[in-house]
Amino acid sequence: MILDWRKALARKGFHVTLSDLHMAMHSHHYNINLQKMLEDNFIQDGTEVMIRAAEEASFFGFQSILHQYNQIKTIKSKLELVSTLYQNCGLGIIHFQKIGPKGGSIISMSSHHVIGWLAKHGRRTTPGCHFSRGWIAGVLEVIYNRPIGYYLVEEKTCKMMLDEKCLFMVREG
Repeated sequence: MILDWRKALARKGFHVTLSDLHMAMHSHHYNINLQKMLEDNFIQDGTEVMIRAAEEASFFGFQSILHQYNQIKTIKSKLELVSTLYQNCGLGIIHFQKIGPKGGSIISMSSHHVIGWLAKHGRRTTPGCHFSRGWIAGVLEVIYNRPIGYYLVEEKTCKMMLDEKCLFMVREG
């Protein structure tokens, strides 16, 4: 089965849709300013808001896409699709190399949020890919038929800290 990106990812006037779901498109300036404001003003709660919002959005969005494309059945095909979605939505490149229903590791060598953060604020001293953490949890919960909040995703290395890659460790919550 081939996903027709011209139909699945479309612009209708000023609206961008992915499989008929409206997408909010923002620049890295907006995303990084929002992240900085949440971190500076709400500290850990701000980080959790970003993670949970990304988790819920990716969970319901990916669930809808799989419902529309019900021919995609295998775990491998679903993982390949989420990698492609991540890239086609401009979020970066992500590799689900060592992942299973109990967790595992995921790497990203390039990210919209990393590029934006480094351009605006320079090197961080702590990992900062909170959106990616939530996004990963949400899609994995759909793929492995788990409820929202099931997976915890921790970022071990981060390109915002000038590490070689972003390394995410996933475990059951």
